[in-house]
Amino acid sequence: MAIVLLANSRSDVDDIPPNHTNPSCVGSIGDLGPANHDPYSNQQTFLGTNSSFPLPFNDASSSQVSQWCPWDLQVSPPQGPGDGVYPYPDSNLQRPAFNPCYSACAKYNEPAYCCTGKYDGPSKCSSNYYSKSAKAICPDAYSFAYDDQDSTFSVPEGAGFHVVLCPGGASTNILASSK
Repeated sequence: MAIVLLANSRSDVDDIPPNHTNPSCVGSIGDLGPANHDPYSNQQTFLGTNSSFPLPFNDASSSQVSQWCPWDLQVSPPQGPGDGVYPYPDSNLQRPAFNPCYSACAKYNEPAYCCTGKYDGPSKCSSNYYSKSAKAICPDAYSFAYDDQDSTFSVPEGAGFHVVLCPGGASTNILASSK
Protein backbone atom coordinates (compact mmCIF):
# COMPACT_ATOMS: atom_id res chain seq x y z
CA MET A 1 0.00 0.00 0.00
CA ALA A 2 1.14 3.55 -0.67
CA ILE A 3 -0.22 6.88 0.52
CA VAL A 4 0.14 9.95 -1.69
CA LEU A 5 -0.49 13.43 -0.24
CA LEU A 6 -2.91 15.56 -2.27
CA ALA A 7 -2.47 19.29 -1.67
CA ASN A 8 -6.05 20.17 -2.71
CA SER A 9 -5.01 23.78 -3.46
CA ARG A 10 -3.28 24.22 -0.08
CA SER A 11 -0.31 26.46 -0.90
CA ASP A 12 1.46 25.64 2.39
CA VAL A 13 1.41 21.94 1.45
CA ASP A 14 2.82 22.61 -2.03
CA ASP A 15 6.20 23.40 -0.46
CA ILE A 16 6.57 19.99 1.18
CA PRO A 17 8.73 17.74 -1.01
CA PRO A 18 6.69 14.69 -2.07
CA ASN A 19 9.55 12.35 -1.20
CA HIS A 20 8.96 13.30 2.45
CA THR A 21 5.23 12.58 2.48
CA ASN A 22 4.42 9.59 0.28
CA PRO A 23 5.26 6.31 2.09
CA SER A 24 4.92 2.95 0.41
CA CYS A 25 5.04 -0.60 1.74
CA VAL A 26 5.60 -3.52 -0.64
CA GLY A 27 5.18 -6.75 1.30
CA SER A 28 4.52 -9.31 -1.42
CA ILE A 29 6.93 -10.89 -3.90
CA GLY A 30 4.71 -10.35 -6.93
CA ASP A 31 4.85 -6.57 -6.47
CA LEU A 32 8.52 -6.26 -5.46
CA GLY A 33 10.71 -4.42 -7.95
CA PRO A 34 14.19 -5.62 -8.86
CA ALA A 35 17.27 -4.69 -6.82
CA ASN A 36 18.23 -1.05 -7.45
CA HIS A 37 14.61 -0.28 -8.34
CA ASP A 38 14.45 3.01 -10.31
CA PRO A 39 10.92 4.08 -11.28
CA TYR A 40 12.13 7.43 -12.63
CA SER A 41 13.71 6.38 -15.91
CA ASN A 42 12.41 8.25 -18.94
CA GLN A 43 11.28 11.18 -16.74
CA GLN A 44 8.44 9.12 -15.23
CA THR A 45 6.67 9.94 -11.98
CA PHE A 46 6.07 7.40 -9.23
CA LEU A 47 3.63 7.90 -6.35
CA GLY A 48 3.64 11.65 -6.90
CA THR A 49 7.44 11.89 -6.97
CA ASN A 50 9.99 12.27 -9.74
CA SER A 51 13.76 12.19 -10.25
CA SER A 52 14.06 15.70 -8.74
CA PHE A 53 12.42 14.45 -5.54
CA PRO A 54 13.02 10.66 -5.56
CA LEU A 55 11.71 8.41 -2.85
CA PRO A 56 14.34 6.64 -0.74
CA PHE A 57 13.76 2.91 -1.02
CA ASN A 58 14.42 0.12 1.45
CA ASP A 59 16.76 -2.53 0.07
CA ALA A 60 14.81 -5.60 1.23
CA SER A 61 15.46 -8.68 -0.89
CA SER A 62 12.83 -10.99 -2.32
CA SER A 63 13.77 -13.66 0.24
CA GLN A 64 13.22 -11.18 3.09
CA VAL A 65 9.88 -10.09 1.67
CA SER A 66 8.71 -13.66 1.13
CA GLN A 67 9.43 -14.62 4.74
CA TRP A 68 8.66 -11.51 6.78
CA CYS A 69 5.33 -12.76 8.15
CA PRO A 70 5.88 -15.39 10.86
CA TRP A 71 4.13 -18.71 10.22
CA ASP A 72 1.79 -18.33 13.16
CA LEU A 73 0.51 -14.95 11.95
CA GLN A 74 -0.24 -15.92 8.36
CA VAL A 75 -3.93 -15.86 7.55
CA SER A 76 -3.60 -19.08 5.53
CA PRO A 77 -0.28 -20.71 6.41
CA PRO A 78 0.89 -23.61 4.28
CA GLN A 79 0.49 -27.03 5.81
CA GLY A 80 3.54 -27.69 7.97
CA PRO A 81 5.21 -31.06 8.18
CA GLY A 82 5.06 -33.00 11.43
CA ASP A 83 1.58 -32.08 12.69
CA GLY A 84 1.95 -28.41 11.75
CA VAL A 85 5.33 -27.94 13.44
CA TYR A 86 7.57 -25.96 11.12
CA PRO A 87 11.27 -26.85 10.96
CA TYR A 88 13.89 -24.25 11.74
CA PRO A 89 15.13 -22.77 9.56
CA ASP A 90 11.89 -22.88 7.65
CA SER A 91 13.15 -21.39 4.38
CA ASN A 92 12.72 -24.70 2.56
CA LEU A 93 8.90 -24.54 2.82
CA GLN A 94 7.16 -22.85 -0.10
CA ARG A 95 5.30 -19.68 0.83
CA PRO A 96 2.67 -18.08 -1.38
CA ALA A 97 3.61 -14.89 -3.25
CA PHE A 98 0.96 -13.04 -1.25
CA ASN A 99 -0.49 -14.17 2.05
CA PRO A 100 -2.09 -11.66 4.41
CA CYS A 101 -0.59 -11.44 7.87
CA TYR A 102 -2.36 -10.77 11.16
CA SER A 103 -0.82 -8.42 13.70
CA ALA A 104 0.19 -10.16 16.92
CA CYS A 105 -2.51 -8.15 18.73
CA ALA A 106 -5.24 -9.25 16.29
CA LYS A 107 -4.16 -12.89 16.45
CA TYR A 108 -3.48 -13.33 20.17
CA ASN A 109 -5.28 -10.40 21.85
CA GLU A 110 -2.63 -10.38 24.59
CA PRO A 111 -2.03 -7.16 26.59
CA ALA A 112 1.72 -7.19 25.78
CA TYR A 113 1.00 -7.33 22.02
CA CYS A 114 -1.93 -4.89 22.15
CA CYS A 115 -0.29 -2.38 24.52
CA THR A 116 -3.21 -2.58 26.94
CA GLY A 117 -3.55 -3.13 30.69
CA LYS A 118 -0.20 -2.93 32.46
CA TYR A 119 1.46 -2.42 29.01
CA ASP A 120 -0.58 0.69 28.18
CA GLY A 121 1.89 3.51 27.59
CA PRO A 122 4.96 4.32 25.52
CA SER A 123 7.33 3.43 28.37
CA LYS A 124 5.51 0.15 29.10
CA CYS A 125 4.95 -1.26 25.62
CA SER A 126 7.76 -2.08 23.25
CA SER A 127 8.21 -3.65 19.86
CA ASN A 128 8.31 -7.41 19.67
CA TYR A 129 9.43 -10.03 17.16
CA TYR A 130 6.27 -9.56 15.11
CA SER A 131 6.45 -5.78 14.84
CA LYS A 132 10.20 -5.92 14.14
CA SER A 133 9.56 -8.35 11.26
CA ALA A 134 7.09 -5.92 9.70
CA LYS A 135 9.39 -2.93 10.25
CA ALA A 136 12.30 -4.70 8.52
CA ILE A 137 10.29 -4.85 5.29
CA CYS A 138 8.35 -1.60 5.66
CA PRO A 139 10.53 0.83 7.65
CA ASP A 140 8.01 3.68 7.40
CA ALA A 141 5.15 1.57 8.78
CA TYR A 142 3.72 2.14 12.24
CA SER A 143 4.10 -1.43 13.48
CA PHE A 144 2.69 -1.47 17.03
CA ALA A 145 0.60 0.78 19.27
CA TYR A 146 3.49 2.85 20.65
CA ASP A 147 5.88 2.71 17.71
CA ASP A 148 8.13 5.74 17.53
CA GLN A 149 6.16 8.87 16.83
CA ASP A 150 8.28 9.48 13.74
CA SER A 151 6.46 6.61 12.03
CA THR A 152 3.35 8.75 11.77
CA PHE A 153 2.58 10.61 8.57
CA SER A 154 -0.09 13.28 8.96
CA VAL A 155 -2.24 15.08 6.46
CA PRO A 156 -2.69 18.84 7.05
CA GLU A 157 -6.25 20.12 7.38
CA GLY A 158 -7.80 20.67 3.97
CA ALA A 159 -5.37 18.38 2.21
CA GLY A 160 -6.21 14.84 1.27
CA PHE A 161 -4.55 11.60 0.39
CA HIS A 162 -4.76 8.92 -2.25
CA VAL A 163 -4.31 5.28 -1.21
CA VAL A 164 -2.64 3.09 -3.83
CA LEU A 165 -3.08 -0.65 -3.37
CA CYS A 166 -0.28 -2.87 -4.67
CA PRO A 167 1.95 0.02 -5.84
CA GLY A 168 4.83 -2.23 -6.84
CA GLY A 169 8.48 -1.31 -6.56
CA ALA A 170 9.98 -1.24 -3.10
CA SER A 171 9.08 -0.05 0.38
CA THR A 172 10.11 3.48 1.21
CA ASN A 173 12.51 4.46 3.94
CA ILE A 174 11.54 8.12 4.21
CA LEU A 175 11.88 8.29 7.98
CA ALA A 176 15.51 7.15 8.06
CA SER A 177 16.51 9.44 5.19
CA SER A 178 14.80 12.48 6.74
CA LYS A 179 16.45 12.28 10.18
